[in-house]
Amino acid sequence: MKKLLCLFTFVAMLLSGCGFHLQDNEEIPKQFKTMTFYSGDPYGSLSREVKKVFINNKVKFVTSDDKHNYPSLHMMDSSMTRSTISLYQDGKSAEYQLILTLNAQVIIAGDDIYPITIKIFRTFFDNPETALAKSTEQNLIEQEMYGQAARQLIRKLRSINVIEHKN
Repeated sequence: MKKLLCLFTFVAMLLSGCGFHLQDNEEIPKQFKTMTFYSGDPYGSLSREVKKVFINNKVKFVTSDDKHNYPSLHMMDSSMTRSTISLYQDGKSAEYQLILTLNAQVIIAGDDIYPITIKIFRTFFDNPETALAKSTEQNLIEQEMYGQAARQLIRKLRSINVIEHKN
């Protein structure tokens, strides 16, 4: 039992020392712990997923910020495109590539506007004999892509260097 406890402790120390962290637990810079959020489609799947991932990472969204005390995340536009990448012998599409493009910007009053573009790629097989399963699978893939886009937004926040202004 003691050997198992020692092994577990050693593995825990090894993982914490190498920078390992759980998925959906990104390190958010201190200046982005409280933000405002704007989206052209605030109740759409992508906006909901972004909010969920940010809240799971302990970001607080404020509804109004008249004095511009907090940075704001603006989701400008997004698109999901689908292109054929392989065909069946009869000429019908066999495989698609789904591309999610998200254009956003972080606005920090008194500092600057930081544009962010994210592209997520996935392949999707089209079996014409299973139409219902195909649409369900595509919806699951799209939801997964939205989650990945949200996590990439968080990673891109870490690359923004905010200049501290003193009054």
